[in-house]
Amino acid sequence: MFKKILMTGFAASLAASFLLGATDNSEVAKAVPAKAQVATVIAQDMITADPDKAVSVELQQSISSLLAHKLQFKVSSVERSELPGLFEVVSDQGIFYVNADASYLLQGSLYQVNQGSAVDLTEKTMGKVRIQSIAAYADDMIVYPAKNEKYSITVFTDINCGYCRKLHSEMQDYNDLGITVKYLAFPRSGINTKTYVDMVSIWCADDKAAAMSKAKEGSSIAKKTCNNTVQEQYNLGRQLGVTGTPALILSDGSMQPGYLPAERLIKVLENLGK
Repeated sequence: MFKKILMTGFAASLAASFLLGATDNSEVAKAVPAKAQVATVIAQDMITADPDKAVSVELQQSISSLLAHKLQFKVSSVERSELPGLFEVVSDQGIFYVNADASYLLQGSLYQVNQGSAVDLTEKTMGKVRIQSIAAYADDMIVYPAKNEKYSITVFTDINCGYCRKLHSEMQDYNDLGITVKYLAFPRSGINTKTYVDMVSIWCADDKAAAMSKAKEGSSIAKKTCNNTVQEQYNLGRQLGVTGTPALILSDGSMQPGYLPAERLIKVLENLGK
């Protein structure tokens, strides 16, 4: 039986404006934070190798070099896609599909269409990238642990977002169901704003969890600075597709945009992989 493959997206000229709405691709490349480079410039074994998708070292290097030269991409891995003639490229700018000489590039989701179902192959790869990328920030997260942990989620959060505050106000509900919540910073207003400064103060507080709870209740935060990764966390969120808060990264690397009450979230987590 033949497997049908559907690509959403458009063949694109290799123009900087193609990427994430950027007008200057060099600026996009410069925005990649140090830890995110470590997280996204991943060794080839980051993604479980599929023998049928194996690409020779020479071809990997060729495609990587071409994309670095033409678009300043930092390529993490190159594998054969399910669509003959196209290669799946994981880079610091996202996941793309290219031909062997990188003269054509596609951005979009690649679906494998079977009888009555369609599997988003791009999202499956992106899930693995998210898991590996956020792992680099494990020591920078503000954690609210469940005593009897069954699941763990990572949440890109903003202290002024209404639904972020609602989620936080129900923290005990999540913890009681065995869900540990780990926060990464995503000040929606951007860098060098009051929200950003307040979030830096939280990450620099002696008791980060208490400072976060205070901020989520609407209380003012004592200004404090230190060596921190709040800007890197924000840039990482953008790289991983976060556009609003809260953004929940689940245990399989999938992303759930927006708030979910504990009783709904636990059902989602229980059904992962089924």
